[in-house]
Amino acid sequence: MSDVLTRAEQEILLDRAIENLLSNPDRRRFAGRVCIVTGAGGSVGSELAQQLAACNPARLVLVDHCEHALFRIEQHLSEMYPDVAIEPVLCDVTRTVVVSRLLRRVGPDMVFHAAAYKHVTMAERNAVAAARVNVLGTLAVLAATKEVGGRFVLISSDKAAAPTSVMGATKRFAELAVLTDGDDKTRPIVVRFGNVLASSGSFVEVMRERIRRRLPVLVTDPDATRFFMTVAEAASLVMKASLIAHGGETFWLDMGSQIRIGDLVDRLMRAETEQGFDSVPVQIIGLRPGEKLQEQLAAQGISLKRTIDSRIWVARQPRAMAARHALAIDALRRGVRRDEASAVLQALTTAVKGFVPSAFACETAHKTDTQAACNSVARPRSRAA
Repeated sequence: MSDVLTRAEQEILLDRAIENLLSNPDRRRFAGRVCIVTGAGGSVGSELAQQLAACNPARLVLVDHCEHALFRIEQHLSEMYPDVAIEPVLCDVTRTVVVSRLLRRVGPDMVFHAAAYKHVTMAERNAVAAARVNVLGTLAVLAATKEVGGRFVLISSDKAAAPTSVMGATKRFAELAVLTDGDDKTRPIVVRFGNVLASSGSFVEVMRERIRRRLPVLVTDPDATRFFMTVAEAASLVMKASLIAHGGETFWLDMGSQIRIGDLVDRLMRAETEQGFDSVPVQIIGLRPGEKLQEQLAAQGISLKRTIDSRIWVARQPRAMAARHALAIDALRRGVRRDEASAVLQALTTAVKGFVPSAFACETAHKTDTQAACNSVARPRSRAA
């Protein structure tokens, strides 16, 4: 799907040229392949699906749990690429049996796993849901991929580096699970993104909407810095990495220097006023729970190296200890099954070295668990017939 902003506007916001990562020879290598994209209705998933469709794959399977988003991307691609076999599948990736049956039927060459919850503050409030989708959903798709032998590509986040949020910790846990549980058939890789410019629910999208509605722009901290890339760069990075990888690597795009949020606001404000919209006040609200002042692309002693493509970096992360990893997954499954947020947070701290949940996440988990327990005790028992 197309970006909300024009290419010229995106380059103004990024203060750099947008990279074209894929060559025609790269695209030809996807021709005739059977590919699955999970989270295909999302910003990255839909762009990835569009770029894959343009390569003339033998079959492109689009998986998403959102009916409307899946319908829109399927309609769009069917109109754009009528000769490509496109199959939309309405499916929750955490449904292990359904996912396994789907992959056995399709027999994919490549599985691009983009399905995830990505909103930091929302995940702080909903640790169980974030862990269920981001970790257990990833494990379900990986297990199904191992059954059929396709390559597995996990789309991750820079927030997985030294995570301070529930979202980042779940993505880091997912990375560890994929790199530890993968095999020679799946040859799994991880691709870490920075922030995707103007993606659904992103800071830029929300800021632009508020300017056009003449509402104050809410900024956490003007000195906060973030890595940014376009959704087109993100999708092409995933495809390029899947071609140059051997298996077990983690890839990053060279996105240049981090962008100061205050500067990004100024650039977007100028761009919007040039289109006839009035400037609006900027309101500083402070960093939210789980947010960092500065993002990182790598941590935990991971060193980055150049690949054959100078714009892509790679690292090989150490695998998790098998016994500790298995125990953490079992604990996470129990916490999710019982809908116990505190247990989920404990499992994340066990699995992800150095992760300490925010006070907000802990307090929210405690309140949620306590309320659930009270409701269970207070619920009247049904009388026997």
